[in-house]
Amino acid sequence: MNPNLTEILDQLRQYFQKLYGDRLAYLILYGSQARGDADPDSDIDILVVLNDAVDAWTEINRTSQYISELCLKYDTLISRNFASKSRYQLENSPFYMNVRREGILL
Repeated sequence: MNPNLTEILDQLRQYFQKLYGDRLAYLILYGSQARGDADPDSDIDILVVLNDAVDAWTEINRTSQYISELCLKYDTLISRNFASKSRYQLENSPFYMNVRREGILL
């Protein structure tokens, strides 16, 4: 597990709350960090769920500068995905099913 995980997650939560305000429905940690089987080099996987329609590429571009700075500061890889609340709740793809089952709400 990443020794700075709690600090990184706190910074991510603050950043996304400030950036999206009421648009932010959920911020979810998923993957090995959420399951508890991460090693020190494991990435940090975050799903950003917004209340309205999402253009994932627009949101990736909008957040790239901050995420890059955080990755460099903590020498870790932070991966983020974006979804609308309805897609997250209703889609039954393996990805969303795993996030709903294993994810940790931040």
